[in-house]
Amino acid sequence: MPLRIALAALVLFAGACTSLSSLEPPEVRVTGIRSVPGSEGSLEQRFEVELNVLNPNNKEIVVEGVDFELDLNSRRLARGVSSNGFTLPALGEAKTTIVVATSITDVLRHLYSLGREQPEQLDYRIRGKLHLGSGFVRTIPFDRSGSVGSEESSL
Repeated sequence: MPLRIALAALVLFAGACTSLSSLEPPEVRVTGIRSVPGSEGSLEQRFEVELNVLNPNNKEIVVEGVDFELDLNSRRLARGVSSNGFTLPALGEAKTTIVVATSITDVLRHLYSLGREQPEQLDYRIRGKLHLGSGFVRTIPFDRSGSVGSEESSL
């Protein structure tokens, strides 16, 4: 009898691992970037980065936190972390806003390169991890690129 219980537990455990490991990574898009008032005159510039997270899975995902890096025109703009959790409904989406900080030197470097290069569009790349609350899968990585003003995404 104990052997049957152990085998049943093993089968359930293997099934849970398979279903969790087959999660398709959620799609993370940057939908807005706004300067945070009050950071003028500081050596640090703060921005609110609005993210839209799309869940292509038929399972709800509970996200406890996010960490990411945001590049603008192939240069790092900022790194963001947040422990503000949210729930991604099955086959649904959620929005979250995260405050990020960058040095004034990096902001000036970006402004200088934009003035010098005068690009027709701004390209971004966001990569990081969604941190999950429980289960066998603890993080889900994401990596997405887009352009400001394109059909795919806008800032």
